[in-house]
Amino acid sequence: MTQSPLLYFDNGTTSWPKSPAVSNRLAHYYDNPIGSYGRSTAPSTLEAMVRIEWLRDQLAQRLGGVNPEQIVLNSGATESINTILNSLQLEGRTLWISPLEHNAVMRPLHRLKAKMGFNLRIMPAYGDGRIDVERLRQEARPSTSLAIVNAESNVNGVIQPLTDIASIIGEDLGIPLLLDTAQYLGYNDIPQSVSFDYIVFSGHKGLLGPTGVGGFFIKNPKSIEPLIVGGNGIHSENYIDTPLEMPERFSAGTPNMLGLDALVEAVKNPVSWGTLPQDWEEILFAPLEKNPEVRLLRAQKLEYQGPLFSLYHVQKRADEIANALRHQYNILVRDGLHCAPLAHQTLGTLERGGTVRISLSPYHTRKDLQLLAQALEDVLR
Repeated sequence: MTQSPLLYFDNGTTSWPKSPAVSNRLAHYYDNPIGSYGRSTAPSTLEAMVRIEWLRDQLAQRLGGVNPEQIVLNSGATESINTILNSLQLEGRTLWISPLEHNAVMRPLHRLKAKMGFNLRIMPAYGDGRIDVERLRQEARPSTSLAIVNAESNVNGVIQPLTDIASIIGEDLGIPLLLDTAQYLGYNDIPQSVSFDYIVFSGHKGLLGPTGVGGFFIKNPKSIEPLIVGGNGIHSENYIDTPLEMPERFSAGTPNMLGLDALVEAVKNPVSWGTLPQDWEEILFAPLEKNPEVRLLRAQKLEYQGPLFSLYHVQKRADEIANALRHQYNILVRDGLHCAPLAHQTLGTLERGGTVRISLSPYHTRKDLQLLAQALEDVLR
């Protein structure tokens, strides 16, 4: 199916390879006439709608056993975050954010902050950016209007203690919680016992689907208004009011039927991981940490480590290292700030211009990691 060995280590940007079922669906989707969701009675369109509702049911289970009718499918996490934040009444209020947030959160927040003014606070954390839940318990107040947590960092792969955060912020203090699972979902599922008010997700990373699909869950659909309104296939006689039914309320316009149908195939054909965190520790982390000129950005405890991490060399630039890996070994990684300057500020790498990020795939094997380790040893010496 793909090159051997697998030299693509940029799955934090988008996953690759995709399963053959996904590629096949993308190639042949339009072999039959397909209408838009809810706008056609053609058999092929009805079949596609059934498949999308199956997808919604599957995602509901992976998001913690939520109500599938309250899952909105759209272009992805960034659209979802903008939809949620732009509808909340934040003026003069206090918001908490985790210290490893992506620009998909930071830019909408600062745009809104300039318009209406609110207090933005960063959650207390350990050196790797993992939230210190005991300090958070002491510092957070019930009057906070929203807390935003990045479930897994796209810079160092730190996975936040979601159960503890939800217990303290959501249950004890009653603060609404927005969880960003763009990097997390697919590698992990939301625990069934954990409740969040909003969960945004992406389809093209851990779920191994195509780009341009994702969505969000909303516990109380009346808590926000749609960002985009228009035709959605129901109550077409009324051009004044947006329907209240879910998920149509947040589904104006023609959805990405092709992308959603391919995501169905990705979810139907899950891929078992070829490596474990213990392999990452043995083959990658331990040897790299023996190099006195290399610094790793990863979780302090392996139990909180997701399938990506970053590194930098005290003498060599990140782009120099990434280019050497590509030109000398055909290994693809990503260098720079990864659209997450707050995370780099938290981790002390912002002024360096970022890091070299290595993000793994379930398709990778121990042999692939060994080849990467050898290339890194050569380039970083």
